[in-house]
Amino acid sequence: MVYVVKWIPKDQDVTIDHSARYEHPSQALEFACNALQLNPKRIWIEDDKGVMHTDHEAILEHDRKRRENASGDSIPSND
Repeated sequence: MVYVVKWIPKDQDVTIDHSARYEHPSQALEFACNALQLNPKRIWIEDDKGVMHTDHEAILEHDRKRRENASGDSIPSND
């Protein structure tokens, strides 16, 4: 199965179908989190049958957790 990231740009009403296809949903999720920098109205991940795999809210939540973990890694220890 392959996964594709789709989104609706903030200033348009058309769906963008990213040309890359990902073998693993985690790869698509990583791209979707990076694409959030474009401030899309909606972003989601579909499988190769067009069925939604990950919705907008789940991508936002994953990105939030990812950023929290990244910032937590830089906290100095009290050694």
